[in-house]
Amino acid sequence: MKGVIWLAVWAAVWLGMGLPGWCGLLDELDAAQRREVLAGGQVMLQETIAAKPWPRIRVFQIVRATPEEVAAVFFDYENSKSYIPDLLHSRISKTITPLVLEVDYEVDVPILADEAYTARNELRAIHGGGFQVSWILLRAIQTKGAEGNLRIEPHGDGHSMICYTNLVTPSSGMAKILKTLALARMQKTVDSIARKVESQEKNHPRDLARQVAALREALASQTAAPAE
Repeated sequence: MKGVIWLAVWAAVWLGMGLPGWCGLLDELDAAQRREVLAGGQVMLQETIAAKPWPRIRVFQIVRATPEEVAAVFFDYENSKSYIPDLLHSRISKTITPLVLEVDYEVDVPILADEAYTARNELRAIHGGGFQVSWILLRAIQTKGAEGNLRIEPHGDGHSMICYTNLVTPSSGMAKILKTLALARMQKTVDSIARKVESQEKNHPRDLARQVAALREALASQTAAPAE
């Protein structure tokens, strides 16, 4: 009997980790950083990587929208140019699966020529009602490499916490000239994602419903795919 009770308690605790009030991303921050994010601010962490000219960046922020809504807006890749800073062009160029897409981007770059690149983006649902979009650079004019992800977790009632992670390996010409600008642009990108989702929810609910429907359709088609 005691064993049954213990298992029930353990299960309740484990399942509770997936409830909206729990946010694993907060565990990656210290007390001061948590206070900053919970107060509505943004926290950026930098990690030096051996042989890389730019650090790996993680940017944390709370969004006043559900994880599904955040994921749906971000998953609408061809609409990215409407809110991502300095993004001139975004177009899905290849569909690997409904959740794995190759996207062509063009970005305005100060001083140097504009950058055109193709990334492979992969969306997946994660434990606890969250989502993760991962990307890797396939080809570019100037950038040597890039990889990262956007993690989205429930945080309270109808809110999300996001963490945008990116590690970019620039060309030698970009490395020193654009480092400060690039890091600031990543912070602005995260805030722009948050503001776009919140604007969609408040001002454009029909368009947001379309984006959510597209997300659900992609997830459902992947789940329904026969096992190989």
